[in-house]
Amino acid sequence: MKPETDQQERIEKIEMDLAHANHTIDELNQVVIDQGKQIYRLTRKIAEMTDQMEELIENSLPSPTVEKPPHY
Repeated sequence: MKPETDQQERIEKIEMDLAHANHTIDELNQVVIDQGKQIYRLTRKIAEMTDQMEELIENSLPSPTVEKPPHY
């Protein structure tokens, strides 16, 4: 095998590996973007549910009444 042919094959392999790596990076980037969107939605939903729970607690629990003990 000629040295030129061997070098050309190595370059082609490196180019293919780089193309695969770039493709993988693009796929992983999309996963990160999708997860970021999902985290944002879930964080908003938790905040809404927390607000609803606080409102329910405030509206359902009777206010403590201050009563004097019977001996007064």
